[in-house]
Amino acid sequence: MTEQPGQVPLNASAGATADSELEIIEQSVIRAARQAGAFVSSRFGGVLEISSKGDRPGKDLVTDVDKASQNLIAGIMEDRHPDHMLLGEEDPPDEAPAAADWLWVVDPVDGTTNFVNGLPLFAVSVAALFRGMPMAAAIWVPWPNDAGYLLMHARRGNGAWNGDTRLSVRPASESGAPEAGVMSVAPGWLQRLLKPTEQMSRNFGEVRTVDSACFEQFLVARGSTQFAITGFASTWDFAAGILLVKEAGGKIMALNPSHKFEEFTGWAESYENDPATYGRTRKWRGLVLSGAPATVDFVAANLHPRKPGLLRRVKTLLGN
Repeated sequence: MTEQPGQVPLNASAGATADSELEIIEQSVIRAARQAGAFVSSRFGGVLEISSKGDRPGKDLVTDVDKASQNLIAGIMEDRHPDHMLLGEEDPPDEAPAAADWLWVVDPVDGTTNFVNGLPLFAVSVAALFRGMPMAAAIWVPWPNDAGYLLMHARRGNGAWNGDTRLSVRPASESGAPEAGVMSVAPGWLQRLLKPTEQMSRNFGEVRTVDSACFEQFLVARGSTQFAITGFASTWDFAAGILLVKEAGGKIMALNPSHKFEEFTGWAESYENDPATYGRTRKWRGLVLSGAPATVDFVAANLHPRKPGLLRRVKTLLGN
């Protein structure tokens, strides 16, 4: 693979972080995703210890595999980068710690309900964020090839890769409108919240849902899906995916409080090394639009807010 050095942000202690340092972090993230993916795959279809998070039986499932996968990733991070901090979906701390400059944001099994029910649509997602900005990421997914999986990875400024193959989002149509016969991802309840224009109503494409936010963004970055509207979901559902999509030439937007999509870059705003930043990053939830820039711009411009109270009602319906 021929790689070009990318520019990365300031390191709090030493000025500019060298790209060589970021490459080392990327390799650690890849290693963590690959090993966790192999472990999760080895347990697929086997006996699981299953419970529900919160007070909704049968919802928000978690298994012993989720927890073991997160512990495996945490061990690699602690061994190779002891000054980094884990922010994982499973086992949140009783009290929020002060956020470190580097946070590994991890979804150890995204699509747990699929996994539990024997549906091979799940992912392992690992992202290293520097002061809230995704800098290195990898997503592992099961795949019907000789290896049994695909692993996409990226570091900021260096593109998105699967092995030696550089990946790109699906090119937009001349007008930016989604194309008939090409897969798109959007939740079934979307039009309760956002009203499509007449032009958008004719141009959603072949709409599917995967029920794994990480898998959906993987498909966008790979060019398999022309756009995805994903969520409402958490930081660990998007931290790796937004970097992969951007490095594959795509664009990311998120729904703002006015129910309109605006460009989204990460969790860097007002970042401080304090518990409030850690807690805010953990509690964040959003609805994210990803795809080729022209496609994303078209979709965002052609989905209009409905009544203001509907966002609250939709979130209540989803248990958010």
